[in-house]
Amino acid sequence: MTHPARSTKALIDELVRSTGCRDAPEAIRAKAKDLIGLHVASFGEPSLPISVDVLASLRGINRSEEVPVHSPDAELVPDGSGGMTMRVNVDRPETRQRFSVAHEISHTFFADYTTKAWCRTDARYRDRDNVEDFLEMLCDIGAAELLFPQPWFGRDAKAVTDAAGIITLASIYHASREATIRRYAETSPESVAAVFFTWKLKPTQKGTIGNANQKNLFGISAEDELRDALRLRIEYSIASESFKTEGYFLPKDKSVENDGAIYRAASTGLPVDDQCHLDFGQASGTYRVSAIPLWTAENQLGATGENTVVAVLRPVSVRRPAKKLGVGDGPSLFG
Repeated sequence: MTHPARSTKALIDELVRSTGCRDAPEAIRAKAKDLIGLHVASFGEPSLPISVDVLASLRGINRSEEVPVHSPDAELVPDGSGGMTMRVNVDRPETRQRFSVAHEISHTFFADYTTKAWCRTDARYRDRDNVEDFLEMLCDIGAAELLFPQPWFGRDAKAVTDAAGIITLASIYHASREATIRRYAETSPESVAAVFFTWKLKPTQKGTIGNANQKNLFGISAEDELRDALRLRIEYSIASESFKTEGYFLPKDKSVENDGAIYRAASTGLPVDDQCHLDFGQASGTYRVSAIPLWTAENQLGATGENTVVAVLRPVSVRRPAKKLGVGDGPSLFG
């Protein structure tokens, strides 16, 4: 007799119930830690970067030479005999492949995972209120636990003192700068926020600046007008528990001036460390900044070819708010 497939919400609820954890993110972290524990019990302390293929084998996953059919990155599909086969796009950078494999492994932490295909989706377009997207976010959280296993990551992260150290940390774990910095900020015992900046207009300018159907006062082309109006603005933030507890709020779309450490990293393509004043509204003040340029698609560069940037911020002299507002919403870890 064939039983009807359970809903995604039911699968998430079952994950939480089976682990005895308080919520789904904690539950999938517990599952990932159990897998790391099995790796240690089977093979001893892992060498770094940890082998995602070994982790996959411990979950009974076979690696296929076929390319993914339903995803640009990776997918997990039933093999017809009760097991699962993983297909990975080998044309992706190695760091992205590793994250995709860890993401697909995390799908096996849910009940009934052998009953359907699972495909990694683009993290940029996920909605936490959509249960399907929320499950994908949970698998990203699980992937982070697998790629940056504790206690080894905590030990190595503790030794980091500057932007170059963060880049070295990413190299040690064969992970992208973005994923490494998110993990670094989230797990730091200090007051730290990783703030991701992209080149964009402020919300009130959208639809008016760079509109080819509207004339501007200066007679410049719509393309040039749009390019000149772009500023480095906050896309999202990931904060440590200490930073959240202190109540700092980093507003989405808030811009930084075209000078200082963050802009220098964007314009030079090099990591920059400095201490400077940042105007973040309620959270304005002096921060110790480690700014790191990120690979940027051509259509997302600044007016003169500047990169996007992530800045690791440590408050030096920032007045704590009377009411704790929090760091602001952003995607869950590690797209």
